[in-house]
Amino acid sequence: MSQNPSPSKRERKEAARAERLERERADAAAASRRKRMTLLGGLLVGAIAIVVVAVAISSGGSKKSSGGDASSIQGAADAKAMLAGIPQSGTTLGKPDAPVTILEFADPQCPYCKEYTLNEMPKVIQDDVRTGKAKMQLNYLTFIGPDSVKAASVLEAAGLQNKLWTASDVFYRNQGEENSGYVTDDFLTAVLDAAGADSAKAIAAAGDPKVTAALGEAKTGASRYGVDSTPTILVGPTGGQMTQVQGTPTAAAISKLVDQAAAKAGT
Repeated sequence: MSQNPSPSKRERKEAARAERLERERADAAAASRRKRMTLLGGLLVGAIAIVVVAVAISSGGSKKSSGGDASSIQGAADAKAMLAGIPQSGTTLGKPDAPVTILEFADPQCPYCKEYTLNEMPKVIQDDVRTGKAKMQLNYLTFIGPDSVKAASVLEAAGLQNKLWTASDVFYRNQGEENSGYVTDDFLTAVLDAAGADSAKAIAAAGDPKVTAALGEAKTGASRYGVDSTPTILVGPTGGQMTQVQGTPTAAAISKLVDQAAAKAGT
């Protein structure tokens, strides 16, 4: 009697991702139903939540992290080397006039976003962003939990210093367990300092209207493009129609769409 072979590492990985996506879709659907029941709508509720978290951040809570050790931040030198010489402006990485735009929708707590950031994104940056073919825009979603809201608010605030991409990369390299309470002021301070940002300024600016607006725009964009999981990557000519990368985002798949979009843009 023949036996079914044990699933390969890739098959186990894809099965785990499929299970995670299903949970995220269920969470998104539940959140959508709750938002429809609110009087002021989802965007205002999200803005209020962000402001509340910002107040908590600025109050100086110093609870020790249960993951993502603030005393041993790693990978800052690698993050800085990867991004060295590439313009950063707010949520955008790359030349402002790049003919192609790569949109990334991510949750700072998402482990699959971490995997993409560490394993696939460096090649995208090297081949497509550093060469001037494309620019990347980071859109932070916050559906996993309160730690996502707190992290996204402060990371977006680092964008006011044009340090969002560096801070985000350092954050992912030191990501802790989801909703374990590891996203403390101490942890965020260590991440921001390692990324070369003014940590006190960024934490204080977590409730800035520009930060609230950026997170609101990310939610609007997710709704527009039907984003129901993270990471989700879309590519297209700057200002033109975007195409979503199907399945698990890879550097090869992204670069293929970049080349197609560049051809449409006439470059």
